[in-house]
Amino acid sequence: MKNLQNILTSRPFQWLLFWAVSFGITFQVFSQTDEVRLLDVLYTSLFHVPMVFAVHMHEQFIFKKLMLNKQYAGYGVSFFFLLIATYFLYLFTFNELSGWLFPDYYFVAIYSSGELIGFTLIYVFAATATDIIRSWFSQQQDIARLAQLEEENKRAELQALRAQVNPHFLFNSLNTIYNEALKKTDKAPQLILKLSNMLRYVVDKMIQDKVLLEDEINYLKNFITLHKQRLNDPEKVRFDLEGNIGSQKIAPLLLINFVENCFKHADLTTDESFILIRLTVNDTDLILHCRNTMYTGSSSIPKNTGSGLQNAQRRLELAYAERHDLDISEQENVYSLKLSMKLD
Repeated sequence: MKNLQNILTSRPFQWLLFWAVSFGITFQVFSQTDEVRLLDVLYTSLFHVPMVFAVHMHEQFIFKKLMLNKQYAGYGVSFFFLLIATYFLYLFTFNELSGWLFPDYYFVAIYSSGELIGFTLIYVFAATATDIIRSWFSQQQDIARLAQLEEENKRAELQALRAQVNPHFLFNSLNTIYNEALKKTDKAPQLILKLSNMLRYVVDKMIQDKVLLEDEINYLKNFITLHKQRLNDPEKVRFDLEGNIGSQKIAPLLLINFVENCFKHADLTTDESFILIRLTVNDTDLILHCRNTMYTGSSSIPKNTGSGLQNAQRRLELAYAERHDLDISEQENVYSLKLSMKLD
């Protein structure tokens, strides 16, 4: 099938089709009877000699080298001489060449110079129009193929970014579960189940373009719960969810890096320290607001260039180009991140 498509779209085949159609039409015009006579076939073939010359000279040289390069004066002069040359070739074909090739037949050049030039104009402009249309369709196919390739590259990059799971979170979570297991508390089985659900979510959803927002939020809740178990003062972490969660969808594993950044750089050693994560959702919009206290004299903003936030920002650019706004600020040792985006 692909080989057949390559043949049908090849330039030689298209020219062959063009001249076959032309031969069929002119043969009907020149034929004097309903029978297929050799005389009419030969006459039609001779008529095409100057037409083939005019069309291909115009297509290969005059049009491409002059018209497409905007050399309009040169194109006009060259086209004029092409018409003159075509007419004289027409006379030569029927007065001289026909006698050499077919001495048993007598052919007459029946068209005047004006009529022949009219035929030449029709052929040249028909062939040029056909070539322009063919080039346009070919260009559209190239654009479509390029867009498809870019989309495939974007998907591959998104999947690679999603696959960059932070191993520190996994190690810390396992250590937390280990400590709870040593204490023989009832929390260990619950934490194992939450971690198992998170890992299953990562494996199952990583290759999908979109997931239910509800599933993504459950993933965040499990993540926050596991982190809170590691803290001496888990009440300093607050997660608020506002709005109605319906059938909205979102790119998977998109929000986790922003939430993880709060725990990674937060200072929770003082009475006033906190981590606040607020998620506001409506039918078409999502707002994620993350705030946390920092160590006195430190700055979290330079750390934004780390792989986690770079990962998240790049994924936003790929999946939500011109449909999101990310604002990061720092004031009085409080780090603030606000992400606003349009949902699908």
